[in-house]
Amino acid sequence: MLFKGTSNRTAQQIADEFESVGGYINAYTARETTAYYAKFLKEDTNMAIDILSDMLQNSLISEDELERERGVVLQELYQSRDTPDDIIFEHFQKMAFGNQPLGTSILETEEIVSKMSSDDLRKYLARYYHSNNIIFGAVGNVSHNELLDTANKYFSAFINEKTPTYNTQFKYIGGNHSDIRDIEQVHAIVGFEGVSSKDPDYYTMAIFSSILGGGMSSRLFQEIREKRGLVYSIYSFTNSYSNNGTFGIYSATTSDKLKELSDVLAVELLKMKENISEKEFNRTKAQFKASLLIAAENNSTSCEQIVNQTAIFGHPISHEEMLNKLDAVSIEDIKRLAGKILSSKVSVVTVGKCDCSPTLSALKENGFIC
Repeated sequence: MLFKGTSNRTAQQIADEFESVGGYINAYTARETTAYYAKFLKEDTNMAIDILSDMLQNSLISEDELERERGVVLQELYQSRDTPDDIIFEHFQKMAFGNQPLGTSILETEEIVSKMSSDDLRKYLARYYHSNNIIFGAVGNVSHNELLDTANKYFSAFINEKTPTYNTQFKYIGGNHSDIRDIEQVHAIVGFEGVSSKDPDYYTMAIFSSILGGGMSSRLFQEIREKRGLVYSIYSFTNSYSNNGTFGIYSATTSDKLKELSDVLAVELLKMKENISEKEFNRTKAQFKASLLIAAENNSTSCEQIVNQTAIFGHPISHEEMLNKLDAVSIEDIKRLAGKILSSKVSVVTVGKCDCSPTLSALKENGFIC
């Protein structure tokens, strides 16, 4: 709704001003943050920040525009539900955290979207959009002091008072869910409790996940796709939040292969507690170091990274510090973490013709807590 016009600009003017200079502006909502971002040439800095600040401070949020945008958001919700490898992650989040706020879908439900009023949105802005709850970051051909002057000029209208926010240790719950559909493949996620962004095992978790299912050389890709041909896509993932996190494996196969896939997956998970070679360990560390340095060459990625780190730690983390933390991880650290993670209750979610019983059966047979 903040793109739909302010007291100074119409929605068309916001789009035209950016695109007339080849710039780009957008936004996204994550589990714990909302981000508004723009890319533009140095000479258009004042224009870009003027528009961003105008949107954040002077949006009209009219009822007419809300009615139109409500329909757009509902279409986004329906599109997500029609995409198995998209909606399955919403199901997984719900199984991991239940009815707690962290288990709630970002897209919400038709009922909530349909009832939301412009007054609700204005109250939300008044409650959360304060100067001490906003991080303003930039990467590129910029001067820090000039940027401070620009921020003081354009963002001075924000209220400066303590903003109430959720900072709760949401409890990982675990469970299972089957979304039965008449589609060709069964999409599946097997997940566990993970670690928070502040956890000392954050980098250990990253290496653990990468060895298991982080790329073409990972154990799951080689064993389940290359050797057995059971899937086209399989990978592991981690989600770290302020106070907790999740770890999981996504795969897609046909219903007649789900039990076999799950058996192999269970065995490969257990192997992570016992056997990690120096070769794969060193290879994964090298991959992380390279990806970290390559990402630093992308302005958008770097900007997002420093803002997120500032939100979590109060300041950006240097590349040197991150590389040192990666270097400090040992094989024994990974084995220890594997034992801890895999002893939590499993969350199993499937979308397709087959329910999740074959996966649950395989996991139980291998001693996992279901």
